[in-house]
Amino acid sequence: MRNTSKYILGAILVIIGILMIFGNSGIFDLSWIVGVTWPMIIIAIAFFFFLAYFARRPYGTGFLVPGGIFLTLGITFMLGELFSYGWVWPGFIMAPAVGLLFLYLFGNRSPGLLVPVGILMTIAGTCLFGQVFNAWDIAWPGFVLSPAVGLFLLYLTNGRQPGLLVPIFILTAISMLFFSLFCMERFAGVLKYIFGGVFVLVGLGTIMRKPAPKDYYNRHDDYGGYSGH
Repeated sequence: MRNTSKYILGAILVIIGILMIFGNSGIFDLSWIVGVTWPMIIIAIAFFFFLAYFARRPYGTGFLVPGGIFLTLGITFMLGELFSYGWVWPGFIMAPAVGLLFLYLFGNRSPGLLVPVGILMTIAGTCLFGQVFNAWDIAWPGFVLSPAVGLFLLYLTNGRQPGLLVPIFILTAISMLFFSLFCMERFAGVLKYIFGGVFVLVGLGTIMRKPAPKDYYNRHDDYGGYSGH
């Protein structure tokens, strides 16, 4: 057993030494390893919180929130190091929502937890849409919609109280109105071709439609009634 441990430890040290030598010589670019390693530490911290939850279940539900936060942060940092933070930074907004969602799913089933979850998830999705498609001018109504999403999740999980539908419909209508107006302004040049093409197709269909038989008109009077043959 001791000999096996000796060989494993020696092999690990040799591999680390080779990587350090070639990394410093510039033959291999290993900078990405460093960029991925430190987010893995954050993810490992998240798993320690999850292990603490499983060790003390069902009394360790409080560990789920930091576990979800650290897990989301670690994944966001890793994707940012591998690709670009300009694409993944909404993950930082999503992190508290993931922690609260874990708490709701595996611990405290209080429907009130879903309100901030819906709000933060919608805000993160709005930011991601605006960033990826460079469409902040049409994405910002999502911020108005975010409270409606949180309240709608509360409505679905808390007895479907009709009083919640009023602010949900108002906020949704306002956000959809602004979204439609800014979409029409942004895509006005495209919309005229779409609507113009629709009118052309309908017009051609009207012209090319097969006319009704002549006896159809002979059998009907001016008021649409039967002539009485």
